Amino acid sequence: MSPTEGCATKGMSLLTLNERETTTKRSKPRKRDIGRIRVKGFSIDLPRDDVESALRKHFSSCGEITDVCVHVLTDNLLSDRGFIYFLGGQGTVDKAMQLSGTDVGGWNVIVEPYPFLENADWDPVAFVQGYDTGLGKTEIKRMLFNHFSSCGQIMDIEFHNSTIGVASVYLYGEGAEDKVLDLDGSYMGGCKILVKHIITNGIYTVHPRRRHYGWPRHEILVERHCVPRSHNH
Repeated sequence: MSPTEGCATKGMSLLTLNERETTTKRSKPRKRDIGRIRVKGFSIDLPRDDVESALRKHFSSCGEITDVCVHVLTDNLLSDRGFIYFLGGQGTVDKAMQLSGTDVGGWNVIVEPYPFLENADWDPVAFVQGYDTGLGKTEIKRMLFNHFSSCGQIMDIEFHNSTIGVASVYLYGEGAEDKVLDLDGSYMGGCKILVKHIITNGIYTVHPRRRHYGWPRHEILVERHCVPRSHNH
């Protein structure tokens, strides 16, 4: 294979990922876009659906609600607190705080902010494909290291499922999530790369009880679009 063939030729590479756990900058909100609160005040012997429905209606004016969660305990009684997730960031939380102490159909709701941990977006794992697979693993790792080093400290680089076509870049650093997402669609060695990521500490628009941990396999076919690399590179 010539130095430019692996990059200049359009090819199909297979990426097996869980769409619920991965994101691109166009499809999943970032930490600053999500607001969440903790609510109390309801009777724990009420039906969960009634409480969640009442909370959703009561806080609908604060912004777009992505989840309302009240846990049911093993004795079929409710937990004494619930969680509400919004799209809209801190502004939605500020509006919700103004409703603390107001009546929700016979009981007064108590609202507390429930922010994500400060470093919740510091350790993303970037899944990368679209680079020149004609290069050796050592050279690809070197290029990935240089390309992603601006995002934070690179902890490790691995190839996904024993294929050279998909790499995982493990990072740590303040703002690493945003920086990783900004590299989606960037060019590395003359190839336009696709970048998806997992936030290992967990920033989600729904409460963890809504999530699926089974990692169902989902195949995504992605076409690589590359431009020839100069022989001088």
